[in-house]
Amino acid sequence: MSPALTLPGAPRAELERSPAAATVGRLASESGLLLAHFEHRAHLALPEDWEPAGRDDLGEAPSGWIAGRLVEPKYRSFQLDRRIGSFHPGHRAKWTSHELCHGLVGFAWAPGRSTLWHATAARLSELLPVVLYYFFDEAGLRRCPLHQGGGPLYRSFCPACEAAARTGPQDDPDASRWIAGGRAFLDRELAAVARTRRKGIVVPHHHATLDLSSDGLAYAAGHLPRLRSATFHDYIDRFFDENEGWHTDLDALIARIEAIAEALCGGDAPAPLSGGRWRWMAQDLAWRVLLVVEQAEGEVVEALDDRVLEPLSRAGAPGSSEAESEAAIGAAIGAYREIHADWVVPEPGELFGVGYDLPGGLGRCEAQVFAGIQSALPGTCAILGEEAEELASDFTWADRAERAPIGKRFAAWLGALQPETPAADQAAFEAALTHAPVGDAADQTLGRQDGAGRLRRASGVAVISVSHAVSTDAELLAEVGALPLETPMDLAIRRNPDGEVAVFQLDGPAASALALLAEGPQEQEDLGMDQGALDELLDLGLILPESWTI
Repeated sequence: MSPALTLPGAPRAELERSPAAATVGRLASESGLLLAHFEHRAHLALPEDWEPAGRDDLGEAPSGWIAGRLVEPKYRSFQLDRRIGSFHPGHRAKWTSHELCHGLVGFAWAPGRSTLWHATAARLSELLPVVLYYFFDEAGLRRCPLHQGGGPLYRSFCPACEAAARTGPQDDPDASRWIAGGRAFLDRELAAVARTRRKGIVVPHHHATLDLSSDGLAYAAGHLPRLRSATFHDYIDRFFDENEGWHTDLDALIARIEAIAEALCGGDAPAPLSGGRWRWMAQDLAWRVLLVVEQAEGEVVEALDDRVLEPLSRAGAPGSSEAESEAAIGAAIGAYREIHADWVVPEPGELFGVGYDLPGGLGRCEAQVFAGIQSALPGTCAILGEEAEELASDFTWADRAERAPIGKRFAAWLGALQPETPAADQAAFEAALTHAPVGDAADQTLGRQDGAGRLRRASGVAVISVSHAVSTDAELLAEVGALPLETPMDLAIRRNPDGEVAVFQLDGPAASALALLAEGPQEQEDLGMDQGALDELLDLGLILPESWTI
């Protein structure tokens, strides 16, 4: 892998999926950008008077895990002023280049500006990442045979398309169409922004489900108290310089957008941002410390300012070396640990649980990851008992950027560490239950009726084999554990249309047939089952015809 496509927190294949993604990866690497793992990053609560009043439409503040899913309100957890993007395991691969593009474009901010100015600035910051996502990234992108050439899927999700894109780009005769479409969208949006600025009213531009003016308004509603606070003003003054992603007017932001768009269309690349990895980390950490300062009083405020914020202001500053920057961040962390011993402030593991590695063995919030494992795999944690938290800690530091839910990632890690143990079997079972996807709508509606051709495994069906008894009763497992079985047991797991998860015990021939169908559709006679057994699997919805008559 070339150094230009190596970025901390970003999966390699997602930087090589299309020519545009590769260009974003190269530009982001030159600017020292990185991604933070969303599930490793602790959310810090905002001061109460920064919360938008009466705007339930913006989503509630992050409230923790629900069945292995860490809730992320769209307009509450994202900040345009962060140069560090987010890797969310539940998002599709397009998000990597989208997040890095946000880092390259930056944001506009100036004191005393109107609400419409801030909403328009947010609208502009979202523009090029959206053009990349829906247009430029489609040029040369490899999709599954069903969707090839059809463009973005919007809210639909296709696992086959995700798998195809991981194999790299392809020669695309329609590439110029996607580039031209992206340029046209960009020009129309900029024209709408220009009219907004002239008229002093919001002039929208609609394309399919896209309306960036509404996104800009929502962002302003969610963030205006923060952006207008004295703390944010102080943050910009102390931790941002020119060409570090901060623009003082909308024209400068537009010029940056157009320069990067030119590079994505094959033109000259703009100059890299003048900061670097340590600078972006220092800015991120400084903002988290300032949130603590904003909600503190007395001597601790002065201590945080002098002993933590001051060294952070030196990290990544012009003329500082990487060693000096690392030492400055290390000094800030050490000072905060001392302050935490004397005052009531957030735990160091929470404050510095930022989703990327920091000096001093910090950077990932172990408590949050453990909570996620508990929410996804309660029975597994019951079997592990006191060992669960220690194993969760080890997993936290072994975990990497992977597009899979936390229950499945931990189950795979535990299965490799402790193969064929009661906890590993229970983890595989619970992960399949907790994260069972809803089947394809066509499969659910058409079923086995009017089938034609070969047979295939139904969408969303998982098959696991266990050597120990498994259960959905965590209390029972905590009391008696998981008993060994005389012979391994094969289970099929499927989420029904009503949301309930069904579990089926398979006999040997059925398990073999489903294993064979995992490789692709098969002729009925190749499955080695009599018609009665096949009919049973068809009636259960575990296998279906490859196609239907019309």
